[in-house]
Amino acid sequence: MNYSSVTKPAKILNLESLNDLNERLYLVKDHDNDYFDTKSADAKRTENNAERFVFNLQTSNINIQPSVRLVNCLNRNSKRYNQFQCFVVEPIDKSTGIAVIMVKLDDPKVFYCNVRIMPLTTLSDIAVPDYDSKLLTVNLEKSKCILKADITITPSDTGEAQYSVHDVDVAAISDLATQEETIALKRELEFQASKLIAHYFQEILSIVVNETPPPGKSLIIPDDYILTLPPHQLKEMLSASTIAACVALEITGYNVLKEINRDWKAASAFINYLL
Repeated sequence: MNYSSVTKPAKILNLESLNDLNERLYLVKDHDNDYFDTKSADAKRTENNAERFVFNLQTSNINIQPSVRLVNCLNRNSKRYNQFQCFVVEPIDKSTGIAVIMVKLDDPKVFYCNVRIMPLTTLSDIAVPDYDSKLLTVNLEKSKCILKADITITPSDTGEAQYSVHDVDVAAISDLATQEETIALKRELEFQASKLIAHYFQEILSIVVNETPPPGKSLIIPDDYILTLPPHQLKEMLSASTIAACVALEITGYNVLKEINRDWKAASAFINYLL
């Protein structure tokens, strides 16, 4: 059995909590003017723009300000990933190298965190701003290459969250890497990256699992769910997603991209600033 798929404690002892880290971050919310629907003549569709926001996580270093957007994602058949809350993260503005974090709660209290890493892609490459949806829609199949790692987090009988890793795939970048680099990248995503991501997402598990479905119905979390959260919980969701994305981008850049594309170093700078 692959050790990465074995269930392990998600919490890392002596590592700062999201609450601690968020004291060093300032969250700024703006209308997402870069990705408004400007093509449609339908007034009802252009009203979607009112729901499109970009969040910046500002630090004391003006050069370290990653941005995160709540988005809808399309797969290869142009069908939506339903019931996922999806976040696209740019470590710097107009970055070449982005990541999408897709999270979903399933019964009984199983939390999925799927990481999609696009190290050679910009947000404008995959954005579909004129798609008829309140949130910005992105088509993942437009990416130049996609790496992935899927993490499952579950509460345990003792109350401590557990996590496991499955379906780590880095084959899409093999043309740019030696076999040794590809193996190292996969191993780091399976172990170091996933452990850090699980640590921070197990903290927001308590936000989502406390949601209760209507009597006799399953829990369906709406697309704009996080926008309805209290400010401190919104910040935790966004910062956890940004940390996850930047960890994944940093590891991909360090192991494979190196000098091919240096934008991954902005992700590294954010992680070094926090951790």
